[in-house]
Amino acid sequence: MTDPAPHPVAADRSEAAAAPAFLLVDLVAPAIFAGASAAGTAADSDVVTDGHGLPYLPRQRIAARLRDAAVTAVRAEPALLPAAHALFGASRKHGPGRILRISHATPSEPVRAAVAWALEQRAAGAANTLVRAVTDAFTSVESGVAIDGSGAPADARLRTARVVDPGLRLTAPLRWTRTPAPAEVRCLARAALAFTRAGLKAGRGRGRLDARLAQAPDTDPDAAHACTLAWADIHVRTETEGTVRERRV
Repeated sequence: MTDPAPHPVAADRSEAAAAPAFLLVDLVAPAIFAGASAAGTAADSDVVTDGHGLPYLPRQRIAARLRDAAVTAVRAEPALLPAAHALFGASRKHGPGRILRISHATPSEPVRAAVAWALEQRAAGAANTLVRAVTDAFTSVESGVAIDGSGAPADARLRTARVVDPGLRLTAPLRWTRTPAPAEVRCLARAALAFTRAGLKAGRGRGRLDARLAQAPDTDPDAAHACTLAWADIHVRTETEGTVRERRV
């Protein structure tokens, strides 16, 4: 007789026993990560890129969004306030006492390695053209009229904005200065679940995303979601029809 296969939820909880090592950000809507691009794209609002032209989400913006999301978690469970302070600092102060260090959220390592290799094969002038092409491959240009405070057009000129296309996964490595307590991991997981937008014009449908925690950067989205629920201490019960019911404890 063969041993029965482990229950999926039990397996997820076993994998979630250790602290998360990555924040996975899957874009589900165009995102405006405003900043300076390596090659310049001539848009009124450019997108922040690394030296190879790949768009990324800066760590400071991730930390700010997670901190705001942690406020929601603390309101639901006030006992998590010390954990939130340990993770993100008190009153937005980035002191040395924070136990969590978040890196930039970048495209996957294979993508970055392939782009870096391609650039090494090009001469200086051709490399600049490739950098621009890399940015174009992951972004699009949108145009619209600027709106003032009253909702009326601010001027008659169309303004352009470079947006990161949906479907891109960005990965941010997490570094811990010490082993986190269960409450600290729970607070981070609940903040990640509440982290649903990033970038400019988030109130207009831009920058919608799914943020999940994982121990490996290439974790499947469903597996990462299950692990994040386990870290957040949210129990999952699968119904016979195949739907999932969540119950917070």
